[in-house]
Amino acid sequence: MKRIIYAASWMLSAMMLLSCGNARRAQAAPAEQVSVAVEEERPVGAWTPIRLSQQAVSFAAEGGKTLVTCLNYDHWWLNDAQVAGTETFFHATPGADNTYQTLAGEGISARIVGRNQVEITVSPSKKARAWELHLQAGDAFTAITVKQDVTMKTEKITNPTLESIAARTSVRSFTDQPVSEAQLEAMLRAAMAAPTGMNVQPWSFVVLTDKSEYEAIFKNNFNLRIFKSAAAVVVFCADTTVTRAPRNNPDAAPVTRPNGTWRDDMGACTENFLVAAASLGLGTVWTASYPYPDRYLPIKEALGLPATVVPYCVVAVGYPDKEVKPKDKWKPERIHKGRW
Repeated sequence: MKRIIYAASWMLSAMMLLSCGNARRAQAAPAEQVSVAVEEERPVGAWTPIRLSQQAVSFAAEGGKTLVTCLNYDHWWLNDAQVAGTETFFHATPGADNTYQTLAGEGISARIVGRNQVEITVSPSKKARAWELHLQAGDAFTAITVKQDVTMKTEKITNPTLESIAARTSVRSFTDQPVSEAQLEAMLRAAMAAPTGMNVQPWSFVVLTDKSEYEAIFKNNFNLRIFKSAAAVVVFCADTTVTRAPRNNPDAAPVTRPNGTWRDDMGACTENFLVAAASLGLGTVWTASYPYPDRYLPIKEALGLPATVVPYCVVAVGYPDKEVKPKDKWKPERIHKGRW
């Protein structure tokens, strides 16, 4: 009898241990399932931090401008600003032209120039300073750190040529003062000094000063008013072909074939003309002609250009009737050293 009771007791203990083990396994399984479920149900990309083309921008003591682009939102805005390293916040209130003068007293302002771009302007300073501009897109926030360090001064090289390049800007209205033949020749000499593929020099120029002819020459051209205001109008013409002996047979008869670099040549030639004009105190505006048929075909016909020659562009030149300041196009963030 004792043996039977002992055996029954042992079996009951074994069943209880087995039951506890099953219970533990039963409890563990749901915990693992819950963990997996949470991992699977976690929303992907529900909150994405704002990514910027630059997280920090630096300026020398002279100040300057820079453009910061949001890389993953097409609409964002300035939220507030903070003097870096402090608890002082300034609410960013947009003013005219979407300009935020939040820290104007400290020499910094920012302007929204596109749905996802902000232009930061920093005034010259004799002391090192730093700010944070806070940005928002939806529920996402980030900040641009703006630094100005007086130790970042770099040598600034300048000379008359660089000053003329920087002074060049588009002028669309002029005084009645004429441009001399000597000035026109100086500008055309500069134009013909431009680099050209294989020294083809595809350019020719038609200089116009008789405004009574402009209606016929520039028929339906929306720049006609500008041309009539200018002292002279120069039509830059390009021969789209090149006639020369084949490279592999220089003694053979010349052959005519398309010139693959004439647009590059004409662009360099036109820029030389514009810079030369700026150096002489003259204003210019470069207006497009080729490849727009409604603009270049009337000019080609009116001026009797040869079949292979097209009017590449038209430049108006004269003395500006008002001051026009050049745009500051310097953007150091566009410079990539070594690779993009």
